[in-house]
Amino acid sequence: MALLDHITSWEGKRTYIFRGREILTDKGGDAADAGAVASLDNCILQCCEDTAWQSVGILLQADTAAPAGYEFTPVPAYFFAHDDAENARAARMKSLAQWLADNRYCPFCGQPLQLHATEAALACPSCGRLHFPRVEPCIITLISRGDEILLLRNIKDRAGIYACLAGFVEVGETLEQALRREVREETALEVENIRYAGSQGWPFPDQLMVGFYADYKSGELCIQESEIADARWFRRDSLPPLPKPGSIAWRLINGRFAQ
Repeated sequence: MALLDHITSWEGKRTYIFRGREILTDKGGDAADAGAVASLDNCILQCCEDTAWQSVGILLQADTAAPAGYEFTPVPAYFFAHDDAENARAARMKSLAQWLADNRYCPFCGQPLQLHATEAALACPSCGRLHFPRVEPCIITLISRGDEILLLRNIKDRAGIYACLAGFVEVGETLEQALRREVREETALEVENIRYAGSQGWPFPDQLMVGFYADYKSGELCIQESEIADARWFRRDSLPPLPKPGSIAWRLINGRFAQ
């Protein structure tokens, strides 16, 4: 397991092992400990160590089977069962490991990158540039109109799930500007009374989801068909299939953020 050679120590560190959008857990639902690593052998795609957070992150091949005594759990379900501090640590290690897997060469000179000695960064030994992990901010908002809420189904969805409107923040935008633009682009609606609700690190691969509540102001619902399959106003006593617990969309819809 040459990929593990640069781990300085496993002592006292939390271990997070991922297969795609799943995390390896013990039968009690906690993240697998370092003892699970030995049986994974040639299934490891990438690993990383964060001494500041006292954690190790490991990415596995897509067809990896769970070792005896462990199981793979969807990351949102893991988030739902743990507190914010634990979830932040797990999300960080997932994103760092994926970032290392995706960034092996300097984009300026093409030379292989090396782990920086003290920073959470990659250093180019040729041109000297440092490369830090990306964080991609996204807004996600639940829009209310009286006793109704607006939910949308993405064109990529195959399970009939309706969720909150979301989108990436563009260069130069504030979060509020991005929210209004995304609402206008995807639904042709205007909103008002925007309130910050909360945020969530979403490591698929490196989003920071920033949640808001907003109120309908004006306009007729007209969806952006290139991205949205359906959008409707739903009463809270008659909701469609929703995102799984653990996601920020579920927290917004279920009022798990203080308004």
